[in-house]
Amino acid sequence: MKNIIKHLYLLILFVFILSTACKDSGSNGPEPVTATLVTDIQANVNTTFSPSEPATDIEGNTDSNPGFTFYDLDTGSIVEDSMASTWDIAFAGTTILANAGNGGGLQILDTSYPDLQNAPVDGYADNIGGSGSWYTYTAEIPGFPPHAILSNTDKTIVVKTTDGRYAKLQILSYYKGNPDTSTPEFANFMTRPPSSYFTFNYLIQTTSSTELYHEDTFTYFDFETESLIEDSTSSQWDIGLKGTTIIANAANEGGVQLLNIPFINVTEAPIEGYSENVSGWYTYTGEAPSGPKHAIIPTEGITLVFKTGNGLFSKVRILNYYKGNPDLNSAAFANFSTRPASRYYTFEFAVQSDGSSLFE
Repeated sequence: MKNIIKHLYLLILFVFILSTACKDSGSNGPEPVTATLVTDIQANVNTTFSPSEPATDIEGNTDSNPGFTFYDLDTGSIVEDSMASTWDIAFAGTTILANAGNGGGLQILDTSYPDLQNAPVDGYADNIGGSGSWYTYTAEIPGFPPHAILSNTDKTIVVKTTDGRYAKLQILSYYKGNPDTSTPEFANFMTRPPSSYFTFNYLIQTTSSTELYHEDTFTYFDFETESLIEDSTSSQWDIGLKGTTIIANAANEGGVQLLNIPFINVTEAPIEGYSENVSGWYTYTGEAPSGPKHAIIPTEGITLVFKTGNGLFSKVRILNYYKGNPDLNSAAFANFSTRPASRYYTFEFAVQSDGSSLFE
């Protein structure tokens, strides 16, 4: 009987030790992380659209393209039908037209392109042209290339579109290839590139607002509380968003880096290699031959890993850059008139709250 009791006691003791060891082993391992989805985090939201590259070599009454060229600022493309309401501005020689037949207009303002922040409500005409408007004709002015059309950098063209929106436009060049007009090659008529090829910057409103500028502020988000942080100096925020720029809280020893690994496969955060900001998380489609034009599309198969201001690690996958997390392959998204506003982030993230670098 004593032997039975002794054996039973040893068995209970063994089970207790085994149970305790299992509990200790579990407490020393990483806490499991759960991915959280957040939508429509505003990142310096504005309603203006500006291509990242100038429109280049838009022909206006050249040998290969005589007459006016009609251009749509929304899509960054040429419109063949002069009667259509879709084009905003037209070029022929040094004359620039607005789509006045469909309610559009334009005017010249004595303000440089960067300094122009608001469009006038009144004062629009159906065309502009003539030396002293958007350009200067040099004739035989000493110190300038002879008989050249040079853009006036202190003037900006403002366009009113057919649907009541506004745009500002800066002519950069009137010659093919946007050449350096200060060179001997340009001064020489034999080597000067052909004229009537417009290169220009522009910014267009997507609403009826007269504002023609970008704001310059970040939105700060905290992973742990899943909330926005107003104080930019706080150690509480983890990710900062402004347009397509993504930053970490470097002032409080935070950091970020990009891994070419799908979100689900990132099981451990790197210990080193962090920086203040990150790039390469998206593709700008520009004038893509297929798919949506001038769109920001998150790159598949990459993950952003953050070291937070309070020493934790998190991983992030950017899913969308447009309001409402729209289908980026849909016809509604491809059409500028129905595409949702940009600078609204949807992303999923997982933060390791136990202080380890392991996500699983």
